[in-house]
Amino acid sequence: MELPQKNSPSDESIDELFTIFDDVRRTAVNTTDTILNFIGTKAVFWDMRDSLLFSLYRTSVESARMEIFIPTIEQALDQVCDLIVDVLRDGVVLRVFQACMEGFIWVLLDGGPSRAFLETDVDLMKADLAMLKDLFIAEGQGLPSDVIEKEAKLAQQILDLYVLKADAIIDLLMKASEHMSHHLEPATARRRHAHDVHTLLRVLCHKKDNSASTFLKIQYHLPRSSDYDDILVKDASFKVPILSDMLNRGASFNWSETGQQSFRIMKKLQEASWQ
Repeated sequence: MELPQKNSPSDESIDELFTIFDDVRRTAVNTTDTILNFIGTKAVFWDMRDSLLFSLYRTSVESARMEIFIPTIEQALDQVCDLIVDVLRDGVVLRVFQACMEGFIWVLLDGGPSRAFLETDVDLMKADLAMLKDLFIAEGQGLPSDVIEKEAKLAQQILDLYVLKADAIIDLLMKASEHMSHHLEPATARRRHAHDVHTLLRVLCHKKDNSASTFLKIQYHLPRSSDYDDILVKDASFKVPILSDMLNRGASFNWSETGQQSFRIMKKLQEASWQ
């Protein structure tokens, strides 16, 4: 009867070495993902916060279309791609597009009283979304179209909500609220979806419609959207929010997990720069 062979010390050392290599590889991958996520978030929510996020559709859609800001986005893409080795190029471009989608959704849902959308604006905003997608597809030289469509799906669904009449959105909101009251919606859900309560309520808040304004005034004691008109036009001291204000105002916005991590890093850098 043969006795079981024991691993020699050299075999154990080799196994341990491979384990270390695996740990190093995982750490390198995770670090690379964190850096790419940060670059994408910073490019949109910091570098382009004034030139894009705080300007797109401000006061009116027609006067602040996406085509005005496309050169700014192209310049940001060129800058970040120059900093990254070729093998990571698609990864960083994807992160910038993801951040653009989160920024676009932020404008649609949490952009403040300077954004009030008419039903006639929706076709323009859909054309702007298509323009942004085309920029990143780059006639087949950029990101795959199926990846672009997947990342833009939520923005498209939110625009589709703006096409609906206010009464239909109110009905969806009431059903979503009832659904939530029965604890049918997962409490751990981190990502926004098109028919959740927060999304529907924000669509109503940004929909320039008498029925929506009346409902919000009665149910939530919010000002009618028309009450903002004179303030936006006449008050030259109206200020766009800085990053910390955006983070505080968007606390219920349900940023993606990677977006939240990147925002935390940016906030720490901002706080450090003030010290």
